[in-house]
Amino acid sequence: MNNPGGFSLDIPVDQGNTLKPLPEWVAFDLCQAYVLPGGDVLLHNTQNGKRAMVKPEVYASLLRCRQFKTLDQHAAAIIELNPGMQGQQDDIRKILKSMLDNGIMLSAKSACDRLRRKTENKTEEREVNTPVVAILTWERPQALERLLESIAINCDTKKLHRLYVIDDSRKTESISKNQELTNRFNSRISDPVEYFGRTEQQSLLNKLADQLPEHEHAIRFLADSFRWEGHWTSGLSRNLALLLSCGHRLVMIDDDTVCDLYNPPRQRPDISFSDSPREAEFFGSEQEWSFLRQPINPDPINRHMQCLGLTVSEALDVLGQNHLKPAGFTNATALQLSEFGPESAILVTECGSLGCPGTSDNTWLPDMAPVSLKHMLASTKTTTQALSTRKVWSGRNQPHFAPRSNMSQITGFDNREMLPPYFPILRGEDRLFSYMLDYIFPTSVTLDYPWAIPHLPVPDRQWSDKDLDFKPGDSYPKFFVEKIVESRSTCQSNSPIDRLSGLSAWFNDMSTASAESLASMYRDSRLRSDSERLQQLTGLLEASESTPVNWQNYLRNGISQLNIDLDMASRADFKVKGSPVNLENEELISFWKGVWGDFAAALKAWPEIRDAAAKIIT
Repeated sequence: MNNPGGFSLDIPVDQGNTLKPLPEWVAFDLCQAYVLPGGDVLLHNTQNGKRAMVKPEVYASLLRCRQFKTLDQHAAAIIELNPGMQGQQDDIRKILKSMLDNGIMLSAKSACDRLRRKTENKTEEREVNTPVVAILTWERPQALERLLESIAINCDTKKLHRLYVIDDSRKTESISKNQELTNRFNSRISDPVEYFGRTEQQSLLNKLADQLPEHEHAIRFLADSFRWEGHWTSGLSRNLALLLSCGHRLVMIDDDTVCDLYNPPRQRPDISFSDSPREAEFFGSEQEWSFLRQPINPDPINRHMQCLGLTVSEALDVLGQNHLKPAGFTNATALQLSEFGPESAILVTECGSLGCPGTSDNTWLPDMAPVSLKHMLASTKTTTQALSTRKVWSGRNQPHFAPRSNMSQITGFDNREMLPPYFPILRGEDRLFSYMLDYIFPTSVTLDYPWAIPHLPVPDRQWSDKDLDFKPGDSYPKFFVEKIVESRSTCQSNSPIDRLSGLSAWFNDMSTASAESLASMYRDSRLRSDSERLQQLTGLLEASESTPVNWQNYLRNGISQLNIDLDMASRADFKVKGSPVNLENEELISFWKGVWGDFAAALKAWPEIRDAAAKIIT
């Protein structure tokens, strides 16, 4: 078949008019491409060894078929990008079908069959391991009291190994109140909760330093609040939770949440796989989502235990294996599915939230799942709610497997495995942890449960006009997170210890880079981020003619801000700014080079620190 501007393929194609039944969902598989004399392209599937010779235009179109879709959907997308191919839909489908038959495309059905494959069942062995729960609190006694009350009402604490209140408060009044609340809570449950404030933290750190004097600097770096006086130390509290739970499954809970359980707005029976964003729905008040509450067994702590630590195959049995359907791979790619299988471990479990989305601004709205964006823009009322209130459901409508964790106010961790530590200071520690975990355990997955808990900061928050501003590209030093992804494939070892060591070496390398090269990397990242964001908003604005006016104004404002930042980032006198906000240029870079070097040493010492903590806690 030869069509000017169309497809040509060297594999025989059935020219009959009757098409055979086709798999529901397919994607271009992992193939290496080699351009041969004459311009033809040799495709070699690295997964199954299959080969095919295609014309360059076919290869270009296959690259657009990386996500799982039906053949009709793929054909429509190809025609949309190549209007001159109108009327060739059947020909395109036939060629794609040939690619599938010849092993160049992957069917979602075969992926389903692979993930359903039974593995050695370890469920009974793992059920006896009771979880540790760590409540993370900071200067918010009112929020802590509300959370403890909800645990007493809704949660079966008899099923827990230990329950800690890890207090990062610095004010004497807050510390005293939190201790009082913990003691009062103990009178309501059979197994006591342990208050773990600065005194208790120092006791643990001193014991660790006594056992590992050569690693005292690393210990203090990761978990000593006195070391980081004046800094935001959310990651430090999370490190303490990891040390207190070595050898156990762990559930971390933020203090501004409520232990209660709510269904998703549009619950679906199927299971999905991808790294697509969560869905969202907006409300005007808390009363508007009351109908979603689960009246039976509203215990999110023990609900996390349902699949935490299981393999994918085991989890599918627990969740209902018959629900695994090819359509669940929508938005997934063959690359993502190649990195995990039936034996992949679920090391993190998450859930949705009701209330504050947990972001510093609402410029995440354009990144929502398309179905959520469409629903938001259906009326001026919902758009106004999205732009002005922090009353949002954010989560999944079905159990969802993802290659990396997202963010959750109550999160499960399988701390029987050698999870990495968090970066101890400043914000964004959860995002960095996610990429580090993916680096160390590249075949592991995160399970996002299709239920949510309330996330209600104290006091209640509203978006301000400033929160509607589009921030420029990632601030320094967040840009380096993407570099972890780039370096992930260069580590060939399958050993978590070796991969952790490789991650340590990577941070050490960053600490020795010149200020000039780091500034250049940051500038490049910011320009790239701004330009990609600008394209996104421009496309949305072009398609926004029938959308609410306030949404159009929101997009125009974002485009204006990004253009200004793009211009600034292009100038020779562009300043490097970020966190800590009081530093800039070489002073800021020097600060981060120092902490990257310390973090590298801490990562190298982490396995020994974990082992020592496990013995002390036991």
